[in-house]
Amino acid sequence: MTFAFDSNDKFAFVSIVNVYSSLAANAEMQLADGTWVFDRIPLRLEDPWREWVGAIRFDNLKKANVVLLRRLRSTNPEVLDAEHEELARPAILLFTLLQLSGVLEYEGAHVLKGSVSRGVSEVRQMSELPRFRHTRGSSRLPVDIDRLQGAVRLKKGLEQIDAPPYAAKRVIRGLNVLMDGLKQRHGQERIHQFVRSLEGLILPETGKTRRQFAHRCQTFAKAGPEAKRILEEAFGMRSNTEHLNNWEQSLQAYAPDDREDVALHRTRQMERLACVAYSRILGDAAVRSWFEIEQKQREFWTGVDDAARRTVWGVPFDLASVKLVEECDGRDRAESP
Repeated sequence: MTFAFDSNDKFAFVSIVNVYSSLAANAEMQLADGTWVFDRIPLRLEDPWREWVGAIRFDNLKKANVVLLRRLRSTNPEVLDAEHEELARPAILLFTLLQLSGVLEYEGAHVLKGSVSRGVSEVRQMSELPRFRHTRGSSRLPVDIDRLQGAVRLKKGLEQIDAPPYAAKRVIRGLNVLMDGLKQRHGQERIHQFVRSLEGLILPETGKTRRQFAHRCQTFAKAGPEAKRILEEAFGMRSNTEHLNNWEQSLQAYAPDDREDVALHRTRQMERLACVAYSRILGDAAVRSWFEIEQKQREFWTGVDDAARRTVWGVPFDLASVKLVEECDGRDRAESP
């Protein structure tokens, strides 16, 4: 299907600047939810833009190589209004949920809203989105069509769980905490939010959080003594951060020179575990049914034995698949072997 603006269209799009992507040149495709994907901004970037947005932002926009666009026909295309907000919301949500399959390596992202009036496309508002960041030692993954379609499926699940008659407020709060963690610069602040986001899913009892965190998270993670140790250490690091202490206090079993690498390793493990867990809930209707209301979520942890619960959850994430990294390149990525 070839894209073309129609007269009286309103549009909103997220432009992702210089992102690591494997989309083909001149990509132009439509996702399952109707969102258009391009490898460029589908508007003519002419001199009036440079004056309006400023030279630096103008040059950045020209480097946008993944664009998520929504549009609709309007009776009042000249007016910037709630229709533009409704168009922007799913594009922003797709961009956000795309991070669950691996934080993008990119230079920035912008939301642009505009209209087509009398055959002329005009942008009426532009804003910058908060920056997502990777944990030191991570490996980058390209944006591709499978990741984009996967984000569409997650968006559909999120829209269902966040609408009446469901009231999955704890899951939504936990997802917000996870997204906040993905925006943090420092590893200690990141692991604090990743562990908290997992706590949002497991409903720990007061005074039993540490023990239940290590036990219940072995539903999400492949169970065993090593997983238990990793989860206990990660929870200790979260508690250190909560009380403004150094996260290495929970890693005294390791040589002093190794603790920073181990701490970042635990951070990457909790990041992936949280992202996988929330993706499973949003993307799998059978699992999601246990988290749609807090009463069902509580029953999942207190009314079902471990074996049955793990059967419902499906294939667990192997924490050992996230490798310890001791050397990074100039962009804080794991050095290639």
